[in-house]
Amino acid sequence: MARKSAQRDLRSRFKILFVLIVAASCVLFVRLFILTVVQGESLARAAEERLDVESFLATWRGKLLDRKGRVLAQDVASYDAAVSYPLAKGTWARDHATMSAKKGASKTWRQLSQKQRDVLIANELPPWVAKQRDLISILAERAGVSLDELRTRLDAIATRVDAQSAAVFRRQKEKRLAAGQDPLVEPQEISEMREMHMVFQDLSNDVAAELRKLSDLFPAAVAVIDASRRQQPWDDVEVEFACANLPRALRSAVPLVLTLEAPLDQLVGSTRDETWTGDLERRPFERIGEDERTEIDLGGYRAGRDTVGARGFERRFEDRLRGSRGQSTRRLDSATEERIEPVPGNDVTLSIDAQLQVRVQAALDPRSGLTCVQRWQSHSKSLDENEPLPAAAVIVDVATGEVLAAASTPLPTSRKHTGRAPIGSESASINRALEAAYPPGSLVKPLVYLAALAEGVAAEDERIECNGHFFKDRIDIARCWIYRDHNKVSTHTKMTGGPLGIEQAIAHSCNIYFYTLANRLGAARLCAWYRKFGLGTMGGTIPSEEAAALVDARHDQFSAVSLGIGQGPITVTPLELASAYAMIARGGSVRPASFLLGGESTTTEYPFAPTAVARVLDGLHDVVSKSYGTGNHMKQNSDGSYDPAIDAPGVAIWAKTGTAQAPPLKIDRDQDGVAELPITDADHAWCAALVARAGERTPRYAITVLVEHGGGGGHTAGPVMGAVIRALVTEGYLK
Repeated sequence: MARKSAQRDLRSRFKILFVLIVAASCVLFVRLFILTVVQGESLARAAEERLDVESFLATWRGKLLDRKGRVLAQDVASYDAAVSYPLAKGTWARDHATMSAKKGASKTWRQLSQKQRDVLIANELPPWVAKQRDLISILAERAGVSLDELRTRLDAIATRVDAQSAAVFRRQKEKRLAAGQDPLVEPQEISEMREMHMVFQDLSNDVAAELRKLSDLFPAAVAVIDASRRQQPWDDVEVEFACANLPRALRSAVPLVLTLEAPLDQLVGSTRDETWTGDLERRPFERIGEDERTEIDLGGYRAGRDTVGARGFERRFEDRLRGSRGQSTRRLDSATEERIEPVPGNDVTLSIDAQLQVRVQAALDPRSGLTCVQRWQSHSKSLDENEPLPAAAVIVDVATGEVLAAASTPLPTSRKHTGRAPIGSESASINRALEAAYPPGSLVKPLVYLAALAEGVAAEDERIECNGHFFKDRIDIARCWIYRDHNKVSTHTKMTGGPLGIEQAIAHSCNIYFYTLANRLGAARLCAWYRKFGLGTMGGTIPSEEAAALVDARHDQFSAVSLGIGQGPITVTPLELASAYAMIARGGSVRPASFLLGGESTTTEYPFAPTAVARVLDGLHDVVSKSYGTGNHMKQNSDGSYDPAIDAPGVAIWAKTGTAQAPPLKIDRDQDGVAELPITDADHAWCAALVARAGERTPRYAITVLVEHGGGGGHTAGPVMGAVIRALVTEGYLK
């Protein structure tokens, strides 16, 4: 009995043991199933990733070229230095100590308790800490920066990556909670933790060679990356400025030789090496996909340091100029490398002529004397003689709408050359030809006539009497510019002997003629035509349809008629006016201004009668050719004699001068907002011109000139216009 009982106990124990073995096997099988089937792909990917060292290969921006193939901006070869995240974080030494401890352990690492592991790591740590300290010291020394500066940069890298890791972890946790899954316990490793991060830029060849030696010793910690930096070859330009045709007080047979520093800077612009929130939102370098995997856009913007177009053409054509990075993945176990080669950005050929731009810039330079307060000009007493004045000039090809030059002063170096800062020099980075908007004054008068014809409120050959003031009962407002109580000839009707046709109205710049047409049109229709002509579409402001309709509903005649002479709530950029005058030369074909050579642009045709356009052109020609034209001559105060207002021999010229009351100047800098610059009470001086070769009847180029607070358009902007036209001749455009 005892023997049978013992056998039963033994069988029972075997059964229990068997059940335990089966249960343990089931647990192991389930765990194995989870690891291999459920989590197999992600675990294998994580294991593979730990064997990979990823780095991104620098691309380079496309070139900016002028219309004749001259380089305006280009990337030149350079070198950057990058470090690993563990080195930046300071965990590089512990990571290597851990690997050494694993190799030297007598048991497999999993058999050791955490305490035993920590002891082994601590034993291996001191030499690796010393190596890490020496590595950072040598890196700082060879890069030529202080140890504190390098540590600051390393801390910035670690902080940025940690913040990205925390953000990814937070999104993943929220997503799992929303799906009813268990939340993650701790952050997962992200790709930035395996990448190299730039710490030094634009290294010299010698420094790069020294750091390559360091990279060979510590390939997973330091890397030297082929890179580039942006160069503008037109940083320093010497140009001759002819003085033979200047106003008498400035005239000389000997040309001025001017050195212009960065004369194309306002136009070409610059890049920055730091990404902004808007860049990251528009095209992020990486984002988390629906499967929670990181998706990479090699052409996207990386947080921190990245090259981005900041202003000018570098910003305008950012998407064309920007290239796409390459990618290198090195396998630590096999030393193999997989590469995606970088794709460079596209070159952009501009319509700008760099040499013409330089000559126009010289004409605007205060050292020429044309953009300084002079005795023969009409200025506010608040301005001192020889005080520099900001100015702008634009040249547009009539046939194509392409912009040949768009110059502006002051340049950032203006104070250096003149010894004093021009008005508005705090905005020297602004290209006033493109980015600043001003009341257009009388330059809109030909446009008012064409709008009135299109709306049927005026006859092509209509003549209007000038009585000096528009409102019968008010002689103090809405007056003609020549009307004065003490003047013997106080109206254009008295001056000409009768009512004025459009040719005389343009040549004399009669306000009453255009007040009358504007009153017939009303504010709403006039503003609609201004927009059709392109005003207010490239930085200027035209009253909205609702605002203009409100003026008409209130029967606010003064506001409505003021719009007819370019005053009131209307501003335009010099580029907009140049494009509008090109439209006149094309007979009513509106074509947006283009900065790309050969770039296609849509056109809108307004079929004005050829005879009406011819009348406008005749009036513009009379402005310069007739003795009574506002752009014909100017008086020299020294001896009472006269000089041509626009002196450009051998060129056919159709022009219009203008003087505009100057409210605070608004400058739209996109995301930087609208700034108002301080002003004086002096008026702005305008001049617009269409030009062709001598004897030609079809204009080739449209030009606008603006001198801030320059007073009379003919006296101040006229001589600048002459210099700009002569620049066109010198560069072969009107020969």
